[in-house]
Amino acid sequence: HQCSGFRLDNRRFEEKDAQVLGMSTDSVPTQRAFATGLGNIPYPLLSDFHPKGEVSKLYGIYNEDRGTSMRAVFIIDKEGVVRFKQIYSQGLPDPKEILAELDKI
Repeated sequence: HQCSGFRLDNRRFEEKDAQVLGMSTDSVPTQRAFATGLGNIPYPLLSDFHPKGEVSKLYGIYNEDRGTSMRAVFIIDKEGVVRFKQIYSQGLPDPKEILAELDKI
């Protein structure tokens, strides 16, 4: 599964003093089932379930037609400034690309 790339490289993100977080508009129990199905995920999953998509809307990634957020990666620095934003129409991001973006900061 493509999420395994993040699992394998999570230590590399930590070495760069970066915290990986996942977020979806799914409920916490649905997220738990998803993570368990992947053999667990080593980073926290955040639920944007209620009010549905509120955080996704703030970041401009909520798809009203589908009622879900789009797949996206954000790099937010410690001051809360968004330094990188990439929306993915298909698949998942390549962890190496995200690590390279972290190097730019």
